Amino acid sequence: MEINVSNSGDSTNAAKSLYTVLNVCLPESSDNDMLLFTLDINGISASGGSACSSGASTASHVLSALETNPDRGAVRFSFSKYNTEEDIDYAVETLAEFYKVEV
Repeated sequence: MEINVSNSGDSTNAAKSLYTVLNVCLPESSDNDMLLFTLDINGISASGGSACSSGASTASHVLSALETNPDRGAVRFSFSKYNTEEDIDYAVETLAEFYKVEV
């Protein structure tokens, strides 16, 4: 299973990146339209696409620039000082269960 992960900004230059925002591009799946709903009902807050295209009816120019495959699920997680390692583990486990893989 291939998962692409990128932080927001220039991933080759930490000074130009936003370390609190993480975009995860997940495998193609016929169930991807249910991904955000599944995360939500499991108590995980996440968004599809990029923040600058929130609510837009067109594809995200940010994800296009990252050359992501539109058939793959894209999820944006935002973090704060209040998130714990357990929160992240739970999100990963929920994603793994959704895609039926072991972590």
